[in-house]
Amino acid sequence: MAMYKFLLRPLWLLLHVTVIATVVLMVNLAFWQLSRYHERVDFNAVVAQRVAAPIVPIEDLLAQIADTSQTPQTVEWRTVLVVGEYLNDETIDAVNRSQGGFSGKDPLTPMRLKNGQLVLINRGFLPQATETKPAPSGQVEILGRLRAAENRRRFRISDPAEGELREITNIDLLRLNKQMPSELAPIYVEMLQSQPQDSSELSQIAAPALSTGSHLSYTFQWFIFSIFVIAGWIIVVRRKIKTLQKPQITK
Repeated sequence: MAMYKFLLRPLWLLLHVTVIATVVLMVNLAFWQLSRYHERVDFNAVVAQRVAAPIVPIEDLLAQIADTSQTPQTVEWRTVLVVGEYLNDETIDAVNRSQGGFSGKDPLTPMRLKNGQLVLINRGFLPQATETKPAPSGQVEILGRLRAAENRRRFRISDPAEGELREITNIDLLRLNKQMPSELAPIYVEMLQSQPQDSSELSQIAAPALSTGSHLSYTFQWFIFSIFVIAGWIIVVRRKIKTLQKPQITK
């Protein structure tokens, strides 16, 4: 047993602690990636189910949100029919957007429904230098998907809390309510089809990517890395033991 006392020396203790800490970190990262994978799988299932649901007038889902404890997130990604008139004077550009490898903006124009409710319509994507043109006038029929408001995330640029905005970074419906002639609905719509047609320069907002990404492969990688660290520690210890077991040559 005296041979193994070297494992209690300060430098070896430091090695043990480093190995344990590294393995614990890697295992936690592996489980974090695994949880992200399951979150993505659940998200994909929800989106696929809602996209496949029957198309309904937006008024039906607005009433559903207002009359129950449901939130805008519970109807997000549903496909709806919206009929009303645009308020072109209230158009705002959502800037710092990207799609298809290009940077640009999304023109946002509120639409007044027959019942007087205002709904914000994301009309599509425009390349950065393209001028935002007015939306069609008169009664317009929109087919689109519902989206929940974008809340400002940590470390992201925030929009001014006061004043009338012509450009925004986050589609924050509560903030935009401050400059609208009446209250916006708690959800907005990404346009898929328009009758009459909107500007031909607009590209349809990309559909959500229903993939699981690389989370599962990262999970396996972190577990493999932790095994390598443990194996490396075992090899180092065994080499040291073999060195101590060699007979000492005396003159």
